[in-house]
Order: sequence, then C-alpha cells, then structure tokens
Amino acid sequence: MLLEYLDGDTWDELRDGLTGDQRAPLRRQSGAVAARITGATGPCFGYPRPVTGLQGADWPAAFAGTLRAVLADAERFGVPLPAPAAVLAGLPERFAPALAEVHRPALVHFDAWEGNLVLTRDPVHGGPRLGGLIDGERAFFGDPLAELVGLDPLGTPGDDADLLAGYRSIDPGLRTDTPAARARLALYRIYLALVMRVESAPRGYAPEHTAWLLSWSAERVTEQLALLNGLDGTGAPRPGGTATGPGGTAADG
Repeated sequence: MLLEYLDGDTWDELRDGLTGDQRAPLRRQSGAVAARITGATGPCFGYPRPVTGLQGADWPAAFAGTLRAVLADAERFGVPLPAPAAVLAGLPERFAPALAEVHRPALVHFDAWEGNLVLTRDPVHGGPRLGGLIDGERAFFGDPLAELVGLDPLGTPGDDADLLAGYRSIDPGLRTDTPAARARLALYRIYLALVMRVESAPRGYAPEHTAWLLSWSAERVTEQLALLNGLDGTGAPRPGGTATGPGGTAADG
C-alpha cells in the first residue's frame, strides 16, 4: 500500500545504467541513511514483536535467541545446515564478551541491500539520489554494526570507503577494526547467511537460485567460522591460533 507513493526504481533494477561516478555518492548516502536509522533506540534488545525467545535484556541473550530460532526453522523446513547445529548455537555464548560491548538497542534495518534502496532523480543535479528504503521485515533492535552486514550481505562492507564515510558523517564513533567488532561482524555474517539459506524453503525460490544460495551460504558460514575459530571470546587472537578472513586481518597469536 505504501510503495505506490514512493517514486523511483530500486538500485538493483538500475544497476547497469549507473556509472562509477554515480555509485560513490550513492554509497555515501546509503551509509548516512543507515547511521540515521541506528540512531533510534528500542525498548529492549531483539525483534520488535514481543515473541518469546526473540527478545532479551541484553544483546548476547537476544542474539542467542534469534540465532536459535533460525536453527529451529532449518529443522522445521528440512534445510541442511553448513555446520553442526550445536556449533552454530554455541557461538553467542563463546563470544558473549564481544557481544556484551553493545549497550544500546539500536534500530537495525538489516536488509538495506541495493534491491531495497529506491533511487529517484535529483531535482537539482539531475543524477540519481537515494529516495527511499523498503522491506523492513528483518529489522531488530541490537548492534548498529550489524547494519553494515545488511547493507552488503554478499560482501565485506568494511572495505567500502564510501559507505563508511557516509555512515561516519552521521556517527563518527563507528569502529570496525577492534577485535570485538571484527568478531561481531563475523557473527552477523553467519546469522544473515543462515537466514537467507533457511528462507529459501518457505519462499519457494526457483531451483537454480536455491542451489546458488545453498552453495554461497555454506561457503560464507564456513569462511566466517574459520575466522572465529582463531579468536577468543573478546575477539582477540587465541594463543597459538591464526585469525584470517574477509573484513579482518591476519593475526598470529
């Protein structure tokens, strides 16, 4: 009902017609919008709807509940997991110290990829500008850092200088390079990959897309688990271990 009042087309639909000079300012605008969204504070951590197990008094508890819910959905819909369920379910407890650094339940859209960004024509300059953000079904109250994963679910937005510049123009305090931040980013990449993997069953995607999604999500989860296996609960390298992976740095303990 609301979309008919929103002019423009999604970035994804217009992708082939955008130039490099147009993409950079659009990424900065996207980062700034994401930062404004995370400026809102919720009444508690977790999903807005008061469902048992999907909210918590602190972020470690809320994140653990939402991750368990996705794993339960995988069993319910018969979607095979790319790693043992016990290993995945234990991640929030393993990295509780890193998760506990989040003290404010910030509003996180968590699905602000280019297919949900609506572009319109700038009335002054004539080029494209960000005109709207749609599809908030994954939104929750939690870690603002998770918004970076939602902005680029297939990549590593920590390497996107334009996106980060836009975000920090609103929230200059965002840190992505601390040990705890790197651990949390890996956790959120795993969580979103699992969400995308499991939802393929009830949404009934075409066989080719489902096959690609299962393959990609398995690689993503395996890759991020490897990164986390070299870290302790605070995100620091474990003695004698090596932490490597996208969005992080190689660190030998």
